[in-house]
Amino acid sequence: IGVSYATGDHDSKSNKNKTGLLFPGQGTQYVGMLRDLACQFPQFNTILSVANTVKGETKHGLRLSDAIYPVPVFSDEARQAQEDVLRDTRIAQPAIGAVSLSGLRTLEEFGFKADIAAGHSYGELVALCAAGVFDEKALHQLSLLRGQLMAEGDGDRGSMLAISAELEVVEKFIKDEKLDLVIANHNAPKQIVLSGATDQIEKAVALCRQQKLLATQLPVSAAFHSKFVAGAEKPLADALANIKLNQSTMTVLSNTTADVYPGNEDDIRQLLAGQLANPVRFVEQIEKMAALGVRTFVEVGPGNRLSGLVKSILLNSILDKKDFQVLSLDTSSGKRHGQYDLANLLANMAVLGKEIDLSKWDE
Repeated sequence: IGVSYATGDHDSKSNKNKTGLLFPGQGTQYVGMLRDLACQFPQFNTILSVANTVKGETKHGLRLSDAIYPVPVFSDEARQAQEDVLRDTRIAQPAIGAVSLSGLRTLEEFGFKADIAAGHSYGELVALCAAGVFDEKALHQLSLLRGQLMAEGDGDRGSMLAISAELEVVEKFIKDEKLDLVIANHNAPKQIVLSGATDQIEKAVALCRQQKLLATQLPVSAAFHSKFVAGAEKPLADALANIKLNQSTMTVLSNTTADVYPGNEDDIRQLLAGQLANPVRFVEQIEKMAALGVRTFVEVGPGNRLSGLVKSILLNSILDKKDFQVLSLDTSSGKRHGQYDLANLLANMAVLGKEIDLSKWDE
């Protein structure tokens, strides 16, 4: 039974009780993500219909919606084949974007509002769309292009390695071992991701094993957030030049700068186009959110991977656990009914003094 309660003074209009919106990136997708909500709320059908139109036929001969919600199959091999289709970068990114935006539109039906938005890697595109910087059709177009650019390329496109250690430890490790690698993601106080040539990553794996550092080579198609994908910047910039940009309706933070997105259209295009080849400074982003007064963090999209990162960041040096809330729309990653997870999120928001219209539930 889910019971939500809160204590103390929770003034939703306080500068120290703002709501932060977070969107996950690639790797969080799974077949049937948010299926229960997609069956109940028309916002999903509306957004997926537009996405299907923009996406067209995939290389697997499927519409995007059919890749996310395929027909039931009854063997482990068939289920794995469906996961493999959705894991394809060219499908995963548009799929996560469509589902995340549908989840947000569903929350907005209950009066949900956020003050500040951010995304992790690909999720930054969704954050900008959520803030009205560009429309839903543009999100689908950019998601498709970004996925294609990440999947293309000849020769060694590099690899990535996640290390469970503090930033200073990893920086010293790279320097001492003279590795030609860069820090691509600073995800948490003790979660660093490196990018570089495949042979350098493999060398780092062996060295980590020798030095008792917990490390995992990631199953990715390239060394993202490094020079190996810098070629994507110009095609993305060219595409952005043809997309209408609007004034943001909420503050959006950048992965690249860990600061507020600029208001100038040319600056927005330049920053977003270069995002794929620059490091993701997620720890600093969350610290910036807290500094701007965010105390309620809401992850919208498949899974709850970002929620765990946020908790570890805030507890590491900034806030006491009683001073903030981290909530997610898909907190059980599909293991419980989607309406249960949604109801818990809405109830938690309501007791925190947020303007949630619970009477809409009966509709």
